[in-house]
Amino acid sequence: LSSRMASPTKFEGIYDFTHKGGTFDVHLRPGGCFFAPQFQATSTWYVTQDDDKITHLRIDWAKFGKYDLKQISDTTSFEGSFVGDAKNWRKMALKAPFSVAEAKLLDSTWDFQHAGGSFLVEFRADSFNHFVCNDFPAHSHWSLTGHKLLINWGGHGDYELELDESGDSMAGHLKGQPENWRKASRKGALADNVASSAVFAECH
Repeated sequence: LSSRMASPTKFEGIYDFTHKGGTFDVHLRPGGCFFAPQFQATSTWYVTQDDDKITHLRIDWAKFGKYDLKQISDTTSFEGSFVGDAKNWRKMALKAPFSVAEAKLLDSTWDFQHAGGSFLVEFRADSFNHFVCNDFPAHSHWSLTGHKLLINWGGHGDYELELDESGDSMAGHLKGQPENWRKASRKGALADNVASSAVFAECH
């Protein structure tokens, strides 16, 4: 038997995920969202504790399978396997916690500014990094490398911005057009019911 412990914040961050074929990044995000940049699928994570008080990390990775990994002592490293196949092993080790800026970007709303005015946008911390703008809708995504933020806004173009270390502002331009500037300031976190609502589900 095991008791479910939701998704403790102490385990949130970016991990090295290792299997016999290699290693790649995965993210344990707030609210139990599991994100794998190279292998995206609607995914979740949570932890349980078994009768021996050992903590287990449980991952439901949709088409990529379900995993049960045990915490190694009191560390942020885990070892385990594909559920039901102990020989199909997996390991995870914390690579880095989320930076202040990235943590504030996850599930946030911003005032996005250009020469003609401003409007609200959302950076969803779901399993696909959806970017949402109700004024100019399109199936869109964002990605962050260090402090360099890329927005792929469908038919509205691609944008490159620098996210300030504080996580409260960003500035940049339409890709390839430095004079076509964009700026944004953080308004706040998305409400839980908004952050957990599915967007563009039919597209994945």
